[in-house]
Amino acid sequence: MMNSDSTATTIPIDLLRKYDRPGPRYTSYPTAPIWSEDVGGDRYAEALKKASAVADVPLSLYCHIPFCRKRCFYCGCNTCIVKGDTSVDAYTEELCKEIVWTAERLQPRRKVRQLHFGGGTPTYVGVERLGQILDCMEQSFEFDETCERSMEIDPRLTTPEQLEFLAQRGFNRISLGVQDFDPDVQVSIGRIQPHEQVTTVLGHCRRLGFKGINFDLIYGLPLQTVGSFSRTLERVIELRPDRLAVYSFAFLPTVKAHQSKIDQGDLPTTEVKYQLFAKAIEMFTGAGYKQIGMDHFALPDDELSLAQADGRLYRNFMGYSIQAAPEMIGIGMSSIGYVDDGFFQNVSKLKEYGRRIDDSNCAVYRGMKLSDDDLIRQYLITSLMCNFRLDIAPFEERFGIRYNDYFSEERTRLSGFVEDALLEVSSDRLVVTQVGRAFVRNIAMTFDAYLKGDAPGKKATYSRTI
Repeated sequence: MMNSDSTATTIPIDLLRKYDRPGPRYTSYPTAPIWSEDVGGDRYAEALKKASAVADVPLSLYCHIPFCRKRCFYCGCNTCIVKGDTSVDAYTEELCKEIVWTAERLQPRRKVRQLHFGGGTPTYVGVERLGQILDCMEQSFEFDETCERSMEIDPRLTTPEQLEFLAQRGFNRISLGVQDFDPDVQVSIGRIQPHEQVTTVLGHCRRLGFKGINFDLIYGLPLQTVGSFSRTLERVIELRPDRLAVYSFAFLPTVKAHQSKIDQGDLPTTEVKYQLFAKAIEMFTGAGYKQIGMDHFALPDDELSLAQADGRLYRNFMGYSIQAAPEMIGIGMSSIGYVDDGFFQNVSKLKEYGRRIDDSNCAVYRGMKLSDDDLIRQYLITSLMCNFRLDIAPFEERFGIRYNDYFSEERTRLSGFVEDALLEVSSDRLVVTQVGRAFVRNIAMTFDAYLKGDAPGKKATYSRTI
């Protein structure tokens, strides 16, 4: 269903070809590969104590539940396949220990404005264990009345009873992993999920009053063609979820061994992958969706679209949000927190997480305290990624700098984006154009100090920007 009031955004293939290169997704700045393993539990405890001094600043909570029934061939997430309930029961107890330990170091209690469960498949643990985790959270933290509570679900596994439980516990946002509706593509990625199954789960979600319902899609999967993916996009548009995320498939079998089950010969060529991405943008914007970030979309009346129009959009590891909670607590294996201007990440192996929690109730193994320069660049990059603009005067006032002087080198390197009509630069602002939104990662990379050849820290391997 196309919206006659909407204008589709057409992305020139030659620009996709020109700007396709490895680069960060900027869910954080500095990005995770730069962080140091010298940062551990002691530093985290100290940061939590210092953060307690600003009790009026709200929090986000992220809880990682890694379990899945089976591992999809394409998956790049941190997941675990376990047999029986022993590991799940132990992990639930470990999460609760970490929650209590963290909250004890954040006194007085801070208000939680955003809660997100990711995985894995969070509902894998069942409503009883989810209830145990939520009870522990609510006893340890104070939740704001307007708290955004969201959960990722697998339509193949999530039951109506589980959705009813989530609604009763105050969850108001759901994200469904769809990926692709084509049966041949589903077989090739080891995830059989009929269109009717997604439609049924979506209907349950709507009847229960969930808002901001999101579909995750992936382009670049094996056997995808422009024709087959267009049919998937048409079906998605017919279902009309409130939000959409369209991710690029990163084929990294040397990093994710299970991806070796995918026949590399079945993957779309680079040229076809460009066309898939361009088609998604064209069809979704033509159907009335607003582009949120490079690869996210939302209906015009969705809170994300309204927040972006007002310059109020916020972004962290949990995605885009209207809830500006600048500090985040990560709970569970591989989770990431941000407190006292520093990042802290837990270990990513299940047994190691359990051992560390049993030893000290804390599983942090790496992190980074941000410098003044990091904070300046973080703000700028976040502004571009969220709101597609930077207003220079308030930016200068906030950090006590002169933009033209501080970023003299970067200003020169922006000229190519201006020439390609991806960015508009004036004396008072930077504005990413409608076509430029597909390339906002590339524009943001211009301001990333750690991508310079002489930059300190580790050299990272990133997925491609298209």
